[in-house]
Amino acid sequence: MIERRFRRRALLLLAIPVAALAFAVSVRVAGPENRCRTPDAAPREETRLMPPGLSLDRIGTVTRVRRDDRHITVQAFTTKPIGDAAVLLQDAVVAAGYRPAGMDSEEGIEAEVFFTTGAYAAGQARVRSSGCDDGRSDIELVLLDRNAVP
Repeated sequence: MIERRFRRRALLLLAIPVAALAFAVSVRVAGPENRCRTPDAAPREETRLMPPGLSLDRIGTVTRVRRDDRHITVQAFTTKPIGDAAVLLQDAVVAAGYRPAGMDSEEGIEAEVFFTTGAYAAGQARVRSSGCDDGRSDIELVLLDRNAVP
């Protein structure tokens, strides 16, 4: 019984500094200086995963594209004002064959655009200030893959 209590206490005393070190490293790695560095453009292999007809060239730089069984997620950044970027995103997604379903905006902080395709809610684009001094905003676009719709 005493041995078990001693082992738990020793484990706890070891776990506290390990957790503190892990936290300190994560803060350093994800600190503001890394969050605000300009991200690299996505490789061509990723941008090919975007729906046919979708181009963000007039809006900003695509940094990542992921595709699963039903969704396509595009991450990007822009230096355009948030409201302008949201309107350009809507135009780009409509050019790819989706229909606009609405828009919501908090002036200068965030804007969202919603889309449909056929009878389905088909996705959302969000433009949000990055909080960095360079005036950059982050874009996340999630669309239903129309080829995956039953």
